[in-house]
Amino acid sequence: MNKQQVYNRIAQATIKALKEQAEIGKVNELTTEAVYVAIDNAFTKEYANILEQNKSLISAIECIAKGDNLDEGKMKSLAQHTLSQLQNT
Repeated sequence: MNKQQVYNRIAQATIKALKEQAEIGKVNELTTEAVYVAIDNAFTKEYANILEQNKSLISAIECIAKGDNLDEGKMKSLAQHTLSQLQNT
């Protein structure tokens, strides 16, 4: 998981909420609440992505730990695939 990408997605959600509020001309307590909601939603989405990645890692590690008739090449392939998924997020 790339920390910078996560921050960028959260910042984009925040900026979008601010822009929407500015376009309708509302800069008040509701604006602040809308921004908080946008930030909370963005964090919730990112957290869901982390949980999904965690499930994938657990599945791969369990598969390797059990052996599941995997030869060394298949284990390496499974590990590389899992790593690439994590790095591209």
